Amino acid sequence: MRKIIIAFILVLVLGITSCTDWLNVNKNVDAPDWVDPILRLGPVMASYEGIAYDLRAVAPMVEYFGGSSSFESTYGVSHSYFAGSDNGGECWRMTYWLQGMNLENIINDGRSAGQFRYAGIGLTIKAYSWHILASLHADLPVKDAYVPGLLSHNYDSEDYAFSQVRSWAKQAITEFEKVDNTSYPTSLATNDLVYKGDAAKWKKFAYAVLARNYIAMAKKNTAYLDSAIICADKSFASASDDPSLTFQATGVSTTSNFFGVLRANLANVLTQSDYITQVLTGTIPNYNSSGGVEGLSAYQMVTDTATLDPRAILLLGTADTMQVDQNNIKKGTYKFVGTKLDNTAACNFWGLTTTPTTATSGTGRWLYRDDAPWPLSSYAEIQFVKSEALFLKGQKSAALDAFKLAVAGHMDFVKRLIVPGTMVKNASNKQTSVIGDKITQARFATLATAYLNSKFVNNLQLTDFTLSHIMMQKYVALFPWSLDTWNDMRRYHYDLVTPANGVPVTGTSWTADVVYHKPDSDPGRVYKGFFLPAADVIDRRRKFSTDNLGSPCYRLRPRYNSEYMWNLPSLKSLLPIAGDAPNYQCSMPWFTLPGN
Repeated sequence: MRKIIIAFILVLVLGITSCTDWLNVNKNVDAPDWVDPILRLGPVMASYEGIAYDLRAVAPMVEYFGGSSSFESTYGVSHSYFAGSDNGGECWRMTYWLQGMNLENIINDGRSAGQFRYAGIGLTIKAYSWHILASLHADLPVKDAYVPGLLSHNYDSEDYAFSQVRSWAKQAITEFEKVDNTSYPTSLATNDLVYKGDAAKWKKFAYAVLARNYIAMAKKNTAYLDSAIICADKSFASASDDPSLTFQATGVSTTSNFFGVLRANLANVLTQSDYITQVLTGTIPNYNSSGGVEGLSAYQMVTDTATLDPRAILLLGTADTMQVDQNNIKKGTYKFVGTKLDNTAACNFWGLTTTPTTATSGTGRWLYRDDAPWPLSSYAEIQFVKSEALFLKGQKSAALDAFKLAVAGHMDFVKRLIVPGTMVKNASNKQTSVIGDKITQARFATLATAYLNSKFVNNLQLTDFTLSHIMMQKYVALFPWSLDTWNDMRRYHYDLVTPANGVPVTGTSWTADVVYHKPDSDPGRVYKGFFLPAADVIDRRRKFSTDNLGSPCYRLRPRYNSEYMWNLPSLKSLLPIAGDAPNYQCSMPWFTLPGN
């Protein structure tokens, strides 16, 4: 009876206590169930270091990086993957988990509270991240991504994923165009690691995502070329609009640039390749019919041995000493040596053959600096997108105009990252290294003007202007930070010989032992002098993994610990190559194939 009375009293107490008051006992101030969108922004944006992690896989395949690390061997040479590993799956982790529901809450909370800037920023980030994710992995869970309670997630096509990217980018633009009466706190500038809360620039970024997405699908429908041009025109107006992730660089790795001295990720195992060095110095070899070298190629699209492209001084490392008199910097002052895949680095990005330290290199130089901002896109990139689209539409003169703006924009991009160089000398007063860059902004600007007025840019004749000029300059402009270079190379199928439909096949494009590239003289050859490791030319002549059956890699495999461990049945259902097949990485993404 006593138990019944106590139970009855509890019912009465609950009956006269409001639900709100009763539920308040579950509010933990140390672990809140709701977080202001502004507090989520910083961590969500900081997760973009995942891009750099996956560059370890992609950069060797596009031959940005050479060297002797396991990434060069596995991805660059074998075009394979790390079995049972999350390597090559960091953007997967970034998008689904590190951003994931945090990003969804930024968008949803922003909309529900009428804070349209938060919603627009969140949607732009989402569109940008999913464009990267779908580009790298092709098929992936989209509809099932955040459905609670699911123990497995069905895969959607890359076509669908790309359509959602465009939808989210357009929704972002709509949010930015709404009348926003919210008075945002000053802390927005601190937590927005890209634009410090500038909605106008975020809107331009959303258009940049659209331009990127449309050009990636150019083979599917020529109408996408028009869309790419329209979006490019509404995107960045100059290099001052370039989006980049800022770092506090407080002396710990978590606040520093992935390419900086502190983290030493580039060190001597991920360094400038022989190919990017050839492109930037005008020394692309001429390969004869036997694959040997006979002088230099007649197809130097970026520079030649008589013309200095000053970007090489910043993009590449050189062991040469810094000039006291900057006016002495001219063609031949600095020499650049690239490193082949699977070879020991001849010179790293800091001009050394040893791992950089604070004593030798300070916090670093150019993009290879602890506090250097990480590029997410650029005015130059989007102008190259516009130039390519115009060229493919047959509007060659307009394409050349956009091309000139793109190269000039990249000069501005490069110059902005220059830090003044300081010589480090030994006891004999001999220069041993340099902290910072070996060229000043003033000298770079002078040399950049001379280069822009050369036959490679402003004095490039319309009759000589080709698609290769556009794409190889874009290749330089995205070095070494962009994953989208791989989109470009795969769209043009690595310049392999193909049948009439343009789709590589066994026998025509490759055998189990060797790949066949178009000759540089072929007008359809985009990346002059680029050869995959399995090509029959000197310094290549390696074989891909036997699992590839002769094909190069076309996609990164999904993150191992989420998909191969927990979602394998869905992976196995993928066509035409099942996700658990040993050559799944060779399955050509939807955007690389003609037709719908």
